[in-house]
Amino acid sequence: MFVEVEALLCRNNMRDVSPLALEIHVRAVGHSVRTANPAFISDAALDTVAPGHVTTMAAVELCLAGLWHRTTNGYGGYVIADSELIDHMAEVRVLRRFKAACRKVWRELNSERFIPL
Repeated sequence: MFVEVEALLCRNNMRDVSPLALEIHVRAVGHSVRTANPAFISDAALDTVAPGHVTTMAAVELCLAGLWHRTTNGYGGYVIADSELIDHMAEVRVLRRFKAACRKVWRELNSERFIPL
């Protein structure tokens, strides 16, 4: 997670965003990529990332930077506009699942139960 925050700090459009807000951003994206709608974080889910007063100020800061947009359709949450970070963190999750599947197949092939033809 800290690698992602450091990478975001190096972007030109992120110089006015505090490191704490970027950490909340990375944590929120990390939470949202495990859901059915990875570009949305609800208010309730955001409160699980950090205490309410911290996430409120970070959300205001991220909205001003253009990374988040408040939903107006009554769902109570934010649309995350940083598709690059969402794709990166989702890819890492898929890669972890793929590696776990490969390890499982490797263990099965090398077990005593498997008889090669």
